[in-house]
Amino acid sequence: MHRSRDGRIILALFVSLLLILVGSSGCASNQSTRPKLSYRPSEFRTALRDRVPGLSDELSRAPFELSDKITMMARKRVMAAPPGTRRVDALVSFLSDPKPQGLGLQYDWAISATAKRTLELGRGDCVALANVLVGLGRGLGWPIFFAEAHTDEPITHEFDEVTMLSDHMVVIVLARSVRMVVDFLGLVHEGYDLRPIDDLTAYAHLINNIAGHRVISQQETDRVAGWNVAEKGFQLATEIQPDLGRAWNNLGIAYTKLGRFEDARAAYQRAVELDTVFGSAEHNLIIMETRAAGEPILIESALPE
Repeated sequence: MHRSRDGRIILALFVSLLLILVGSSGCASNQSTRPKLSYRPSEFRTALRDRVPGLSDELSRAPFELSDKITMMARKRVMAAPPGTRRVDALVSFLSDPKPQGLGLQYDWAISATAKRTLELGRGDCVALANVLVGLGRGLGWPIFFAEAHTDEPITHEFDEVTMLSDHMVVIVLARSVRMVVDFLGLVHEGYDLRPIDDLTAYAHLINNIAGHRVISQQETDRVAGWNVAEKGFQLATEIQPDLGRAWNNLGIAYTKLGRFEDARAAYQRAVELDTVFGSAEHNLIIMETRAAGEPILIESALPE
């Protein structure tokens, strides 16, 4: 089922026979051997600070946390629908339906944010909207999870011949009677590689996207300051999830822009180890090495005869 609503969120829902490992849905017979995908907010803060000690209270908050008031509004909407897939559809509709019937959220590729901030702004990209949907679903007690949607062609942004990588995220609902994928762009089809991820990895994606959006939208007058802030964001993303190859690639770009070529080389090489399928890190490394070595420059000018 696909819906398009005059510039509001484009949503796609379809039933999928997903064979995935879910560690916290309550359905596993031996949960000790299953990966933990979802965390309660308090568990999230503890796990995050174990990986990044000294992280501030603001940055340690689970990105899917929402108020009880919003959850109660969603519950009222969902419980009015028949059980099963219709209730998932009702919750998704609640995100984009105009206020007061819904939250009135719109898709905006340039904004990545926590669930709380997304509600304040009224818009967000697929990662931002996934935070809202997961937060609402968890508040309803659903087995709902973040997932990466991989394609042969990743989402990229070009900076002076180097390639920055961002993410396409979807949400999966996995219950006894419901197996559904929610895609905020309507792009997912059978050819996509869907990979369920844990909440910490999803948060690393969010931090990576926020840092990327900062430099994509920055003005010429604050480029150095922008790259300094972005570098800290990409670095944090790699600390939260050391296996997030695209964050290492983006960190390499930030280091290159700041003239830290040895750090950039190490970051690109780590990205190559993790994300060789895309080839972007190899390309960026070659560009950096060529420029660091000094390449011929041709200058046209009016010369005296």
